[in-house]
Amino acid sequence: MADVYDALVTKRQYKTHVNISETLRLLLKDAEPSVQSIALDALSTESKYGKINIKVLRVLFKVVIDDTYYEISCTLEYIKYLQEQIKRLNKIYKYELKSNSAKKDKDKEYYRECMKLLLDKGESLENYHQIEYEYEEALKIRKDVVNKLYREIDIIKHLEKQ
Repeated sequence: MADVYDALVTKRQYKTHVNISETLRLLLKDAEPSVQSIALDALSTESKYGKINIKVLRVLFKVVIDDTYYEISCTLEYIKYLQEQIKRLNKIYKYELKSNSAKKDKDKEYYRECMKLLLDKGESLENYHQIEYEYEEALKIRKDVVNKLYREIDIIKHLEKQ
């Protein structure tokens, strides 16, 4: 049970809690008493609980749900950061439009200086459009992850009631 728990809650860069419900569903199945094991050994503790103690499994459900809410919270913070960056890069774009439509060189230079002030490390007037696109793509992905995690919690809560 400890190994299964560790596999469920250990964060890895390639793994999130999305689809963890499938693993929990298998654990629930292993927690059900097995008619075959009861027939083989009526005194076995496994015959009463199945291969996995259901009480321990219920605690695991709570831990996984809490951990998934934490993952959602962290992802929402990152979404907030991405939205702030996109907003900042949009301001640069607005100054670019003003610079392009300005008649006087003095005004054009003023808007270009405003644009430069809004750039972060590694950004330039030449690459900020690409960076904004990458932020927008990351934002879509993270929003999708959050939605999947909320659906996963619903599935886990339903499994927990079984």
